[in-house]
Amino acid sequence: MVTCNAQRRTFLSTLVLVLAACGDTGKKKVVLLPNSGLKPIRITKVSHAVGSQELLLQSMSLIGTPYRYGGSSRENGFDCSGMVQYVYKQALQVNLPRTARDIAAVSAPIRKRDLQIGDLVFFNTNGQNYSHIGLYIGNGEFIHAPSSNGMIRITKLDSPYFNQRFTGARTLFAH
Repeated sequence: MVTCNAQRRTFLSTLVLVLAACGDTGKKKVVLLPNSGLKPIRITKVSHAVGSQELLLQSMSLIGTPYRYGGSSRENGFDCSGMVQYVYKQALQVNLPRTARDIAAVSAPIRKRDLQIGDLVFFNTNGQNYSHIGLYIGNGEFIHAPSSNGMIRITKLDSPYFNQRFTGARTLFAH
């Protein structure tokens, strides 16, 4: 019983510290992902500059491909995470997890203003912070597979719908 109480006190103390750190400091809050058991992925075999061009070419070739929930192939269509997973595999031979949430868990957070071509953008489209993902292609735009209008397309980050649902920028490239 004593050990259990000591563990409970340690847990509660940690929880208080974490919650206290959530106070508004004027800085953008970092959303921590729960431990998913996934290992971080950091691309080091190719520079961000070279890798981003490969990702851009691969993703642009998919514009107009139909949306399909759970889809992960050019032949059958893509959902958002299937598209990103496919592009990274084809362009850089990097194997990503299947869901937007898991891709977020293996990538590193970056500031929105630091986005580079090939980085990832995440949105809350259904009540979850990482429910939609796109690939940043520069000039304030990203390519993604949205379910509305049913095909892979380019959208502006500052479009009203996505601007208010933006939950983070992340990268897989080592810095």
